[in-house]
Parts: sequence; structure tokens; C-alpha cells
Amino acid sequence: MKKILVLGGGRIGTAIAKNLSEDHQVSLADLDTGHLNHLKNHCELISANACDDLVLGELVKPFDLVVGALPSLLGFERLKALIEMQKNTVDISFFAEDALALNDLAKQKGVTALVDFGLAPGLSNLYAGHFVDQFDHVESFTCKVGGVPVERLKPFEYKAPFAPLDVIEEYTRPARMRREGKDIVLPALSEVESLYFKGIGHMEAFNTDGLRSLLKTVDIPTMAEKTIRYNGHARLIQQLTDAGFFNEKHRANTAEVLLEQWQFADDEADLTVMEITATGIKNGKVHNETYQLIDHFDAVNHVSSMARTTGFTCAAGARLALTQELPTGVLPPEIIGKNNQWFNHIIDELSEQNINIKIQ
Repeated sequence: MKKILVLGGGRIGTAIAKNLSEDHQVSLADLDTGHLNHLKNHCELISANACDDLVLGELVKPFDLVVGALPSLLGFERLKALIEMQKNTVDISFFAEDALALNDLAKQKGVTALVDFGLAPGLSNLYAGHFVDQFDHVESFTCKVGGVPVERLKPFEYKAPFAPLDVIEEYTRPARMRREGKDIVLPALSEVESLYFKGIGHMEAFNTDGLRSLLKTVDIPTMAEKTIRYNGHARLIQQLTDAGFFNEKHRANTAEVLLEQWQFADDEADLTVMEITATGIKNGKVHNETYQLIDHFDAVNHVSSMARTTGFTCAAGARLALTQELPTGVLPPEIIGKNNQWFNHIIDELSEQNINIKIQ
């Protein structure tokens, strides 16, 4: 058993900690652990301010691996600090900064840092790397992904497993894409399209800025990521954007209001859907592959679908980092996906958790 420290006691961090405690010695650190008593039988709880470098430096010393599950505003600087402390790390903070900017530092310190190791970015990137490895040439790659409540309540028909400020950032940050070899930027919420999931029905997908490291690490001429919601959500959010509710002056107040409407109740059912498509040449022939994921709230273990699909992917990445000789540096998931053995390690572990990505 290895010693693992999880930083951050939100929904995702707690799911990661509980999962990893099945076969490792896990500690979970949060500024306030009062809401984490249900984990006492699974891991050690530590009240600590991870934003204090002196506190963090002492905290991480006995651990073989650190998992970063902090809010996005804290993620980049804490990852940098952990690298400087020479701690191997797996991170899912989804910060706005470019994690690859820390690659040289990680190599200098002899550190392996898996970044963006969640659902999307994360599992989607794994597949992008896998396609690059398996195809002769990948011409296009698209990921459409989202999490929604099962019960559709007006006006939003949406609730957030993350902080509303992080969702607002997703809805307002310009979406970087690639088309026919050219990098382009489109408005978030643009190019709304319809798609279908069996048993769920028709939903909508719109542009968001989710490709991140893929724009630098894989040679695919056309790439896009879109966020999935129930039909009509993009139009409503666009109206709020146009009215100024998400600008810098009003964003914090808007997030407070949305928190009341977007917060999941305890044990409220959610579902996660994802569709990944690649086209190109495989074995000398024109080829395309489409995969879909439909995942539901786990009522037995009281784990949300988004926590499962994000947190368990991160936990699988942590086990990979502890058992395989990975290169040093900052490693986004597509680097792992290019290695078929590593890719199968992650997919097989998710399958054991009944998270199944099925070819269509």
C-alpha cells in the first residue's frame, strides 16, 4: 500500500479519496473537514490550509503521491508548488492556465505530474491519444460531454457538481478549436447542435473551451469540444450573458444566486453523457469510430455520476502513476492514451467500476 494525499474535500475529491482507500493508505486534506465525517472509516482527515507553502511543504512529506482536487482558481499555483517540492502529482483542478508551462520545471525536479485527469478534459484526451496511436492518421476528433440532473426543473434544467463560478467560466471563456489545420477561436455557447442518447433522448451541444493541451500535443487537423445540456439551456445562458450577468462586475453576485438553484440536494440523481468521434485512415482505409458514455448516479454508494466519471478516472490515473514507470514532466492524458498498455489500464479500471464507454 502506498500513501496518497488528496487535496480538496469537495464532491470529486471525496470520491477520489474513498476509491483510492480501497487499496492504499489515503489522507484527505481540506481547510475544513467538518463535512467529511462520513469518510472517517476510509481515510485520515486533515484540516490544513494548502495555500500556505510552509504548511503544504510539511503536509506532503510522508506521501508517495499527491492528488490535486482544488478549485480552479487555486490549481495552477498549488501544482507548481507541489512540483517544486518534488512530489509526484495527479491533478483535476481545471485551471485556466497552461499546465504545460510547468513541464520544464517538472523535468528539472524529476517529477511526474498527470494533469487534467478527469472526465473532459481527461477521459476524452485519453481517447484522442489512443486514436493517434491506433489510426494511420486521424483527420478529426470531437468530444461532446456534459452532466445534468435527472429531474428537469425550470428555468435552467441544470445543476452544477462544481462551483458556479467554474461553470460561468466555461460559459464565457472563448472556445479554442482547430479546423482544417488552422487554430480558430469561437464564442462559447455558439454552434448549438442536436444529438441523441438512447434512453435519455435528444439533447443539445454547444462550443466550449475544452481542448486545452490537445491543441499542442496531437497533430489532428480538425478538433472540437462541446458541452451537452438539455435543449434550450444555451439560449437561456446566452440571454444572461448578453444582459451582463456574467461580466466581471456582476459575476460573483450572479454565482451566489445560481448557487441556490444549481446546488444538488443530498442524494439527488444526476447523469453524465459523452460522445467521442474520430475519423481518419486506419489500416489503409477510411475509418470512423464513435463512442458513447451514459453514466448514472450510484444510489447504493451515494456517489454522483459526475463524481464517478471524473473522480474514478483520476483515481485510475493515480494507480497508474504508482505502478508504472512514467516519464517525468507534465503529462496530459493524451500522452497516456498514446501508450496502449496505459490506456487499457485506465479503461479496464473504469469498467470495473461499471463506467463503460461503448462503441456505436
